[in-house]
Amino acid sequence: MTLLARSAPAASLPVSRRLARAAVEFLPPMAVALLILPYIIKGGQAFPWEPSTIDLQVYVYTVKDMLAGKDIFATTTPVWNLYFIYPPIAAILMTPLAFGPYVFWQVVWTGGLVWAQQSVLKRCGAPRGWKLGLLGIAVVLAVEPIRTTLGYGQVNTMLMALVVADLLPDPPEHRRRIPQGILIGLAAAIKLTPALFVIFMFLIGKRRAALTSIISFAAFTGIGAILLFRETVVFFGGLSGGDTRTASPLYAGNQSLLGVFFRLGDSSRTTTLLGLAVAGVLAVLGCLVAAHWWRSDEKVFAVAIVGLTTCLASPLSWTHHYVWILPMAMAVLSPGVPRWARYVGGFWVAWVFICLPLAVLPYGGGRERQFDFLQQLVANLGPILGVILLVGLAWQLVVSTRAQPIPTTVHP
Repeated sequence: MTLLARSAPAASLPVSRRLARAAVEFLPPMAVALLILPYIIKGGQAFPWEPSTIDLQVYVYTVKDMLAGKDIFATTTPVWNLYFIYPPIAAILMTPLAFGPYVFWQVVWTGGLVWAQQSVLKRCGAPRGWKLGLLGIAVVLAVEPIRTTLGYGQVNTMLMALVVADLLPDPPEHRRRIPQGILIGLAAAIKLTPALFVIFMFLIGKRRAALTSIISFAAFTGIGAILLFRETVVFFGGLSGGDTRTASPLYAGNQSLLGVFFRLGDSSRTTTLLGLAVAGVLAVLGCLVAAHWWRSDEKVFAVAIVGLTTCLASPLSWTHHYVWILPMAMAVLSPGVPRWARYVGGFWVAWVFICLPLAVLPYGGGRERQFDFLQQLVANLGPILGVILLVGLAWQLVVSTRAQPIPTTVHP
């Protein structure tokens, strides 16, 4: 179990106390997020308040083009010329963004991200009340994936919150309002990587929830296909052909395992296939290891492992995709996690917090090809630490399994 104990169950508190506690937990990090938002991504300004939420801008332009009958995959944004790279159902779910002033949605979207962040911390065992509010401020200020997700107006923290809510619900006195699996299916329909949690649920014996996730994913994707059939075919067809419509895996900000292969090797088809094959093996390994820790009642650690694995196994995982360091940061505080894993996991969390690859390295335009040894170490240490953690946990599991005595059969 996590080291940080929960406070009094919410169900035992009167409504007024619950609302006051929710305000104390949410409003301070929300205020700080709004204050620093113009300074996170280049191009923002504080007076007048105009943050450069460039990914949220993509969503807004895409939804408006969709409602105008235009091709959402041809949409580009001014200045940055960014494309919409999600499944069509994501654009459909974002339809409300087409209505109202952009600044309104910047505030609302930021609020959603902060609420999601606080929900994850709470469900992972963080103390409630003013302590959670202060912790939320620290996360907004210090944790690069969370801060840049806010700055870009991305969806990462929200998707993580959906998965965590499905697997780590509130205490038993709170009845589950949505059948388990639906939220993971929704997250996977919006961005495919959370689908790895479906395999994880099968491995921990939650077959019904896993099947519900598959049905949920199919239902949401089906809605997208009904309303935007051509775009759905284009998206999945392009994806199967390796068209990600974004930067090369070589980019230093890509902290996936495939990015390591590209930077240490080349960009050939052989390197790509080898990197994807190793990533696939690692994905299975991560799920198996996580299932063991789930059964050992280290559920936060298990969820964090699968989250880490999704980032390592995905062909493209920008630094702001690593929001899964929040559950990992909470998990490595647990005495039930092996000491060496707490140290490695803690070092990995700290490394991802500060995000040195984008802070100190030259990148873009193929500059990664000229990296010296030290630069390669900085560029690739994050994924390498993640692999060391997963492989080490797998090896420990194998050793401990072999060390268990084989029961003998006594014949009468």
